[in-house]
Amino acid sequence: MKDFPRLAQSLVMAHKALMMYTMSHPQAQQAVAATHALLSQWLQDEEKLQFVVIGSKVFAGGDPQDIRNSNVAALAKLATDRAVSGLIFENGLSHDECLAFLEGLVLKPHRLDEVGGLEGHLRSRFVTHIKVSQIRYKEVQEGDEEDEAPILDVVPQLSEQDLARLLGEALRAALAELNERKKAGGSSGIPAAELGSLQALADEFGFGEGMPSPGRLAQIRKALQGLEPQEQLSVLQGLESLPQSPGGLAVGMRALVGETLAAALAAALSRGVPWQDLQHPLTEILRPLPERLVILRIVTARLRAEGHDPAPAEAALRSIAWDALSLEARLVKAMEEDHLFELTHEMRLALLRELLSLRRFDEFIQVQEKLLEALRSEQDEPRRMAARTLSGIARWTQDPGLPLGSEGPLAEALKAHFAWEPEPTIHSWTAQGLESLVEALVLRGDLVGALADLQEVEGLCAFLDEQHPWRQEALAALRTVLERPHSLDAAIDQAFAPDRDAVIRDVHPYLEALGDPMASRLVFRLEHETDRTRRGRLVEAIRSMGPGALSSILAVLASPTWYLVRNALTLLSDLGDAGSVPAVAPLLRHPDIRVRQSAVRALWKLGGPLAAPPLVARLKEADEETIQEILFALGQLRAVSGIQAVTELALGRRVPQRLRLQALETLGQIGDPAALPALLQCLRRKTLFSNGEEPPVRLAAAQALATLGTAEAMTALDKATKAEPKGETRDALDRLLGTQGGA
Repeated sequence: MKDFPRLAQSLVMAHKALMMYTMSHPQAQQAVAATHALLSQWLQDEEKLQFVVIGSKVFAGGDPQDIRNSNVAALAKLATDRAVSGLIFENGLSHDECLAFLEGLVLKPHRLDEVGGLEGHLRSRFVTHIKVSQIRYKEVQEGDEEDEAPILDVVPQLSEQDLARLLGEALRAALAELNERKKAGGSSGIPAAELGSLQALADEFGFGEGMPSPGRLAQIRKALQGLEPQEQLSVLQGLESLPQSPGGLAVGMRALVGETLAAALAAALSRGVPWQDLQHPLTEILRPLPERLVILRIVTARLRAEGHDPAPAEAALRSIAWDALSLEARLVKAMEEDHLFELTHEMRLALLRELLSLRRFDEFIQVQEKLLEALRSEQDEPRRMAARTLSGIARWTQDPGLPLGSEGPLAEALKAHFAWEPEPTIHSWTAQGLESLVEALVLRGDLVGALADLQEVEGLCAFLDEQHPWRQEALAALRTVLERPHSLDAAIDQAFAPDRDAVIRDVHPYLEALGDPMASRLVFRLEHETDRTRRGRLVEAIRSMGPGALSSILAVLASPTWYLVRNALTLLSDLGDAGSVPAVAPLLRHPDIRVRQSAVRALWKLGGPLAAPPLVARLKEADEETIQEILFALGQLRAVSGIQAVTELALGRRVPQRLRLQALETLGQIGDPAALPALLQCLRRKTLFSNGEEPPVRLAAAQALATLGTAEAMTALDKATKAEPKGETRDALDRLLGTQGGA
């Protein structure tokens, strides 16, 4: 048997692509082309492919298909929603015909009806290789003549006992499609199922318009009882989507709402599902039912019998009644009749959000003030409700934002309450609200305000007589909010502001206050920043953190990103000490010359005399540019231990002259008499009878003798000057001795 589920998947995916994009989009073109290719492959060996939907059964090419496959179920639903029970795809099907068919499936059923259904749509697009067929649900008897519409060879007769099984299969197929949509949309919760696909089953079993017989009602009950609790709630939310003609199936399922809902809630609660996850589906199920009070009695009786609290179920009924009131009536009840704390948390937030969306800011602030007043109550329950709702308000600080006059009092109340609330469960709501407020300040760039709030709360908590562990944990969590990557990034972005003075005044102190997490994030941003100017700002920001950034800087010395290592070495030179020398020394062998040179500079600045051994060890092996850096460093360090290696460079006739000149200069800077023989050797003049040095080398040796400044060095320099013939070299030597124009 060919792989029909794969073909079904391709058809469903192409349908979704056309719904999301136009045909000009590459993804839609690719999906349609893939579907046409699969259909063409199928039809190469067979003249046609017949696809048939009978109730909860699906056949392709005469073979039954597994309706539990989400793609097969989805394709069947696409067909039945458009009043199509059968399709025939014929050999020779073109790409344009395939596209026309898929575009027909994209049309809403009512729009399709306006053009004569899918059959009329295909006809208008001149599609000849796809036909719509209507299947007669009966067995073919011997001697019967085949009608124009194709008939399945064998369709089994269905009994009343099949109703529970087939209804259960149909419901699970609808729920499977719902789950696919949930995954694709990333939604959560318990949504309503779409039950329009049960039309074929209602027709197949000949449901009338009235109440089903007791036997059929028992079969419907059996099908519903076979579902999981969350599946039952999805089905009950979707009752409005049941086929209305014939209406008997819908009548029967509605008759079982009370017992099914009670069983679903009790089972879900027994399995640990929290009431907050059940509140929305419960409300949505009860809302459209005029008999909701009777149903609620059934539900509460079942919940009490199984040891569950029915109060949240009763609250759902109050919520429905509350929603039926006008906004003005709800405000009167909340403010004048003191009904605010009889509402659920969700109802209070919904009222406040509605006021916010309508820009009725005065009423919003009045309700908030009532909540802030309750936050100071001596009774636990009013404080608990107020803290939870205020925490919800605080989440709106960033989006959509709170009205002027609301955020300040909210922040002050939550900070004070954070420091004194004695009940940890109530305190947790206040902590969450304060976290939202502080995070919002950072995200909108108010770093001074965020740091001030954090320090104020820390100060308030420091004066408490009892240092509860849970309060200290909440305080640590509040600081952690500022250490989240997006919060760190928002603060770092402020370092790029054009006003450098403001950055130094407001941003750098905040960065330093956050310590190691901020230093690590700054280094991370430095590694990934491609703009040189912004990299410079990041280096400034890290430098402003002082020694607190050292561990993060040292951690990236092994990075493959050369400029990150170079910047880290520059920062180490400013912030580190001799303890960093072992970490820097290996970088003298780094493959990038810019890093090697930075490592030399960092070593002598950090280590002082301790840097001399690794620098001397690299002197003979390094490239010329790095040797120059090392010579400069040894001169700055006055490293006597380097005299021998530097002398070898100074005397080396094959050494590039510029290195010899710098080596001589370095010997003078080191200032040790041990360098005198080498300097005198380099000072010798070339004659016919002696192998002396070129003038630049001689002058460099003379300069080194002058820098050395010992009596022996100055005597040798004076003797060499007097023996020098007149000319440029003699003039230069005279200047060194300060005797220009002398004898």
